[in-house]
Amino acid sequence: MVFLRNWDLFRKRERPAVLQAYEAGPWPDPRSHWRDASYVVLDVETSGLDPRRDVLLAIGLVGIEGGRIRLDTCWRTLVRPPEGFLVDASSIRIHNLTRAEVAEAPTFDAVLPSLIDHLARRILVVHVSQVDVGFLNRALRTNYGGRLAGPIIDTARLAMRLHDRAQILGEIAHEQPAPAIQLRALATSMGLPVFGEHDALNDALTTAQLFLAQAARLDPKGNLSIKSLLRSGGV
Repeated sequence: MVFLRNWDLFRKRERPAVLQAYEAGPWPDPRSHWRDASYVVLDVETSGLDPRRDVLLAIGLVGIEGGRIRLDTCWRTLVRPPEGFLVDASSIRIHNLTRAEVAEAPTFDAVLPSLIDHLARRILVVHVSQVDVGFLNRALRTNYGGRLAGPIIDTARLAMRLHDRAQILGEIAHEQPAPAIQLRALATSMGLPVFGEHDALNDALTTAQLFLAQAARLDPKGNLSIKSLLRSGGV
């Protein structure tokens, strides 16, 4: 019986071919101009904020090509929680995903091929990487012993970099506090529209707009490389 349990654990952690192909890249050349790269902007909805005990409930993403958001690449899916996991009522009030909805959703196994297809060979962009990256890595590690590969940019980190830069250049006072890192607050501060919050795809679209605005501010001379962008907001 012990042997069978260990064998089941081994099989559970085998990485599927689609994940191994994703891990192999290749990724955009860091010497290239940032607009020449392909990006995928991702957001997740979860049952809470702790990847060790909470779970993914929804994933939304949109691609960026040539410095423009590609609405034809939008993708959203719900994710069924593990058997026996009960989504807390406080979580439901935030994202409005009912227990019945997620109970009928596909499993993480089922959504993995489509998710990986969108992530492959693209720079991942997220807002507050501890949440999105933490939950995806937890799910990949638990199910397959894998993790996210390739470069990752955090728009919250870019916001801090832009704040520091503005202080150095004298555009704002040195005593001015750092901006709030909430997605709505940052988007609004840059004059950007905010789509319906706490929806994975809507938040991915808001993050995509924020990222493009931030990258443009970091690139006043039109020579910002991927490497320099990653130095400013890379995870």
